[in-house]
Amino acid sequence: MSRYLRFTTNLIPGALQGPGATHPFVDIDDFVRSARLAEQARLDAVFFADSHGIPPGGRGFAYLDPLTVLPALARETEHVGLVATASTTYSTPYALARSILSLDHISHGRAGWNIITTMDPTVARNFGGGEPPPREERYRRADEFTEVVLALWDSWRDEVTEDWDLENLRREPVDHVGEFFSVAGPLQLPRSRQGRPVLFQAGGSDRGIETAARFADAVFSVGLTEDASRDYRERLNKETRNTRGGSEGVLVLPGIFFSVGSTTNEVDRLLHDAENALDGTDALHRFASRFDLDPDEIDLDGPVPPQVAVTDTTRSIGFAQGGADLARSNRELTLRRFIVLGGGGHRRVFGTPESITDDLIGWTERGAADGFTVFVESLPQFADHIVPLLWGRGVHRREYSGTTLRDNLAQHSG
Repeated sequence: MSRYLRFTTNLIPGALQGPGATHPFVDIDDFVRSARLAEQARLDAVFFADSHGIPPGGRGFAYLDPLTVLPALARETEHVGLVATASTTYSTPYALARSILSLDHISHGRAGWNIITTMDPTVARNFGGGEPPPREERYRRADEFTEVVLALWDSWRDEVTEDWDLENLRREPVDHVGEFFSVAGPLQLPRSRQGRPVLFQAGGSDRGIETAARFADAVFSVGLTEDASRDYRERLNKETRNTRGGSEGVLVLPGIFFSVGSTTNEVDRLLHDAENALDGTDALHRFASRFDLDPDEIDLDGPVPPQVAVTDTTRSIGFAQGGADLARSNRELTLRRFIVLGGGGHRRVFGTPESITDDLIGWTERGAADGFTVFVESLPQFADHIVPLLWGRGVHRREYSGTTLRDNLAQHSG
């Protein structure tokens, strides 16, 4: 393998939760511990998902503001990247450009922005609207929003040094007037150490792929089967080449959970226990919400229902398509096992350290991913059991060699 696998971790919990469970991550010390562990395991970045409301099925959906937490994490870490999710539908370009670039300077070039358009109606109601704008309008706004943010980040033409002369540095106005925004510029801040913050994107629809192909350095994707993830990656990179030219693609980082057992018998027990514990969990309610099903009327021991499909009313096409791909790949799955393996959400792998390591490397070698986004519940097991094997196989960095997030994402294994 010519390059290292890339790894990020999602600091927001998303695993199976039992009845009455709450998320503890409203304490900055929890985030600091996770960020330090990610850095000890030599991950590329910590990724902070976000929503300005409690989405359907999101019971116990509580955590701090990413643009408040990440600057604190910047002071507690030295190398790991810091990626904030921020919506283009419920933000303004100037304010967001300033916030993300401020984080980039505070962290000495380790910041990234995850571009989302937000389809949750609860968020729309929190911002004075009834329903979110239609998908096409949201993405037109996202494209224009991102163009303005990039122009603001580039509005200082000179690098700033210790002996800078503020009066003589070249700054140019943006003077943008478009369908959604009028922004004069320039920004109040100079370029960062990495030139500009790294752009991530999360969105699996056709329109989401177009936006990723225009702007993203990496995508947080839904990949429940290897074939489907490879098809998505090939399509995205083809669109990227058509849009930007050149041969460089966008890094594809599917979300993943791990349940690690020391033996195959223990792995079987973990899978059996997860299936038995599914009733009443957040995972069940999220699945039901995504496919407009009544959780009280679901037959967990029956087949996957036909509602698991992409339709005209689907809110999250990425999750719906991932579920449809998984159901189609194994029609013998019960709904119970389908949900436990990630149907309607992100993939969960049950295995020994060796089998999970083989799985991760196999996906990347066969073109289905460039790396993975590990959910924070799985981070301790990943760091303790998987990372040493990846080091032994020579596919994961032992030390950071770059000084910025952009450097580390581009790092080769030599």
